[in-house]
Amino acid sequence: MKVLVIGGGGFLGTKLQDILRVHDYDVSSTYNHTIPADMQNSYPLDITVKKDVDTIIKKIAPDVIIHAAALTNVDECERNKGLADAINVEGTRNVALVAKKIDAKVVYVSTDYVFDGTKGLYKEQDAVCPVNHYGVTKLKGEEIVRTLVDEWLIVRPSVIYGAGTKKNFAMWILENLQRQNRIRIVSDQFVSPTLNTDVSEQVVALLKHDVTGVFHTAGGERVDRYSFSQIVADVFGLDSSLIQGISMTEMTWVARRPVDSSLDVSMVTRFKKPYKLKEAVNLLKEEIERRL
Repeated sequence: MKVLVIGGGGFLGTKLQDILRVHDYDVSSTYNHTIPADMQNSYPLDITVKKDVDTIIKKIAPDVIIHAAALTNVDECERNKGLADAINVEGTRNVALVAKKIDAKVVYVSTDYVFDGTKGLYKEQDAVCPVNHYGVTKLKGEEIVRTLVDEWLIVRPSVIYGAGTKKNFAMWILENLQRQNRIRIVSDQFVSPTLNTDVSEQVVALLKHDVTGVFHTAGGERVDRYSFSQIVADVFGLDSSLIQGISMTEMTWVARRPVDSSLDVSMVTRFKKPYKLKEAVNLLKEEIERRL
C-alpha cells in the first residue's frame, strides 16, 4: 500500500514515516518549512497552493494520504486567523479535493482542542465546541474531510511530544531543566499527553485494520501539565524543584485554552493500547539517548 504523509518534515510526520516503513508500507512525504532528515521520496509542498497540491498528489498517486500538516501554534492562530484558515482549512480542502479525485483514503490528524474542556475524558461521540481559533480551524478541517472524501479516518491526539527538530512541550521542559532554568507550568489544565511514537503506532494499527470514522489516538492517561512536567523531570533525573505550578489565570496566552481536553482512548485500545505516561516518557528518553 502506498502512503503519502503530508507534513513529513515535522516530528510527528517523521515518526509516522518511520513506523509505516517498519510495517512495509511504500511511503512518500511532503514538507514545507521543515526539511526532513531523510529526503527519500520527499517533495516540497505548500498545501495552500491548490495547483501544487493537485500536481504532487496525482504524481505520487497514493492509496492513503495522512494529512499531518497544520499551523498548530494556538496563539499564532488567534493572532493571524487568515493564515490559520489558509493552512488548516483551505489547505485541508485542497488535499481532500485531490483525494476524492484519485479515490484515496484520508487520515486527518485533528486535535483535542475541538472540545471546550468543560468535562474532560471526551469520547468520540461527544459534542464538539472549540474555544479558540485553532480548534475552530481543525474542526472545519474535520468537516471538510467528512464531506468531500469517500473513505476517511479522523484521529485526535492531545499535546503531541517527542524527539525532533520542532519544539514541543516535553522537549521545552527538558531544555529548560537541563539549563537549570526555573519554569512555570499550569497545574489546573488537564490533557492526555501523546508521544509521537504512540500516536504513529495507533494510526498504523488503525490503517492495518482498515477502519474508518473518528478515533481518539492520545496517550493512555489524563494528567495536568504540571504533574506531567514532574514525571518528565523524574524520568530524566532532573531537578523538579525548578518547576513552579501556577494557575491558568496567571498565563498571558492570546488564545483561550480548554481547562480539561483529556481524551477517552477506549475505542483505539481495541487496536493498539496507548502507552501509560511513565512508559511513554521512558521511551522518549531511550530515543534521545540513541541519538546522542
